[in-house]
Amino acid sequence: MIHTTQIGQMTTELQNIDFSTLTHKDILGDKLFKRRRSVIMATLANCVVTAVDVQKLMEAGLNVARFRMSHQSIKDNIKLLGKIKTATANCCQKYGVLNWPLATCIDLKNCTVKTGILEQDVPYIILRKDKEVQLTCDVSYLNKCNTSKIFVDNPNLASEVQVGMEIAIDGDEIGLVCTEIVNAKSIKTVVVKSGKLRDISGVCFRCLKTTRPFVTKRDSDVIKFVVENQVDAIIINHVEDKEGIKTVKKCISKKFQRPIILCSISTEKAIDNLDEILKESDGIIFLRECLPYEMSTTYKYRLNSIQKWVTAKCQQAGKPIFLSGGVMQSAIRYGVTECNEIADVTNAILDGVSGFILKDCDDIDNAIDGVKLLDDICRTVEPYTCTKNSFWRLTNQYLMPVNAAEASVMSCVALANQSNAQVIILPTVTGRTAKALCQIRPCCLVLAVCTNVRVTRMLQLYKCMVPLLYSGEPSKRFYLTLTARINFAVEYAVKLDWLHYGDTYAVLKRATDGSSYCDMVSILTVGISNKPMVECEDDEEIEKDKDVSDQTQCPIKQT
Repeated sequence: MIHTTQIGQMTTELQNIDFSTLTHKDILGDKLFKRRRSVIMATLANCVVTAVDVQKLMEAGLNVARFRMSHQSIKDNIKLLGKIKTATANCCQKYGVLNWPLATCIDLKNCTVKTGILEQDVPYIILRKDKEVQLTCDVSYLNKCNTSKIFVDNPNLASEVQVGMEIAIDGDEIGLVCTEIVNAKSIKTVVVKSGKLRDISGVCFRCLKTTRPFVTKRDSDVIKFVVENQVDAIIINHVEDKEGIKTVKKCISKKFQRPIILCSISTEKAIDNLDEILKESDGIIFLRECLPYEMSTTYKYRLNSIQKWVTAKCQQAGKPIFLSGGVMQSAIRYGVTECNEIADVTNAILDGVSGFILKDCDDIDNAIDGVKLLDDICRTVEPYTCTKNSFWRLTNQYLMPVNAAEASVMSCVALANQSNAQVIILPTVTGRTAKALCQIRPCCLVLAVCTNVRVTRMLQLYKCMVPLLYSGEPSKRFYLTLTARINFAVEYAVKLDWLHYGDTYAVLKRATDGSSYCDMVSILTVGISNKPMVECEDDEEIEKDKDVSDQTQCPIKQT
């Protein structure tokens, strides 16, 4: 169970940040961040979205495109992947860049419960208060949902639900209470909160103990699809302990690079087992649309405290956390911006959330406006979260002694903070060092330069990360290849106005070709021009051209 003292300690830890600079008289005149740090993920629930729509979302600032297997088939998702590739190619051609990474993510259904399809061809139907509604798992009612009978895809509905149990549909949209178990496939409920019922809405049962298998045959097919089509991340829903994550990992073939595994926290048992879930997963999704209606009534009105506690635990473990549920919901659905939604996002950024998930982006125009608004809020608030106290707090939580790789990463961020570096440049191959760097939450942007397209997409899921694809030919000399990649990142940052003449930047790299990790940190300054790189054609030419003072003159070859 969650203890009040634990939540209080973690909340105090989060609030122990030096905000003295916020009282300065010129604080409102400070410049915004030119590039957002937080990650934005949008749910493409409609398969009729076009490549042009995806391109507009990418231009607005979208980092990750999320697919919902409950809303569309595998063929529809294949078409969506093709549209994303087309949109990426269009963006590269339009802006003259080599690569414009957009990560992809797919949900596993697992033990989540959804309603069926409405009987009438209408956007929604209204369930009135005090009206009796029957819930059934009879497949014959899959596409015949109406005001008196609703299909839910839980085959153990009658055996798992008890009389008096609270049931929520589409978050807090509709509230029901079970009054009677009709038969082995149906239960009778009464509406206690009226609302709109839409196609394939989520259903939550308070304190439900599920008896269904965690990974079904459909989930196995989705995992196979993810591996074969190189989808970058998998969202495991309704995780309650580490065993479910291990089951999913066993289904992933070791022949392929494993996608990033994100686990959604939606039950009270998952909160209790958060430490072991963090250890097995690559990131957490805080599912606010389900958690208040799955937990016991004791914690029903303590969602904000639990959110702060989970965020602090993720920071302590060095794992990203994404916020889902209620994020710009009015802007996405109705095109209307609510003040409480802006305040909600602002407080989440100050707490240290890594990213936000926009749900059900059916109206692309509203989705584009929502992404732009979220981008503006992030660039406005994020400068106030970049403090040195947060860095020292995170480094103090490392178990001592740290290994050499961790020490290099910590020293890089420390030197970048002390020298007021504008960016950190990191040549990487697999992205492991880049992920370790993001665990300490650097204040500046991290430009990760690599040659693998999929690695650039996967790094889009990490805060402060800007993945760059390098396509230059490798040199015979290791340091020349490394320097060329660093210069490529510097030129990119200067072109986008992130670096100016005289600005300082940090570089984390391998000192030699034989180094197994990045073990060298350099603090450099942007100059007017870089000296031409020299490369000796052959060692014999060096001996021939050696003069009396033993100074070597080599034929100059620009790279």
